[in-house]
Amino acid sequence: MSHSAYVLFAATLMTGAAMAGCQRSTTAVSTTAAPVAVASGDTSAARGAQLVLLGGCDDCHTPQLPNGEPDMSRRFSGVPAGSAAPPSIANVVATENLAWSGPWGTSFPRNITPDVQHGIGSWSLQDFIRTMRTGTDPQGHALLPPMPYKEFGRLPDADLTAIYNFMRTVAPSSNAVTGP
Repeated sequence: MSHSAYVLFAATLMTGAAMAGCQRSTTAVSTTAAPVAVASGDTSAARGAQLVLLGGCDDCHTPQLPNGEPDMSRRFSGVPAGSAAPPSIANVVATENLAWSGPWGTSFPRNITPDVQHGIGSWSLQDFIRTMRTGTDPQGHALLPPMPYKEFGRLPDADLTAIYNFMRTVAPSSNAVTGP
């Protein structure tokens, strides 16, 4: 077999494998399923850092630099104080300065640093887990879209504990987020 025949054969195999891997699954995903169990039970801050990275928490809770990169000096400080709210346009989701506007109204991603006055520094582990499971914080405020609390709420207690442990290691920020 010539070299070009081998290349064509290999390309055909790779294309077939790729197409087989892209077959649509018919398995339904439940949004009301119980938390997924994991074997490790790792509650370390390092595990929490991994989960926060995978959860994309910086995308909404960390202000951006002019080049669009997260400003890690203000990590998890939420919407910068005094920022303009996004425009409210019927049936349109809009975002500006980390704030979101949509059919639910306007939401301002909160300061989730361990600052006691403006962040979640006064929350106990139980407060954190309850908030992630119910979508209501200890003061009775609802978590609004796009906060994926339902997805986080399905995590096992060990993972939520790991996230809480990691969040306690972040530098506190006195940024006061106002609004829902």
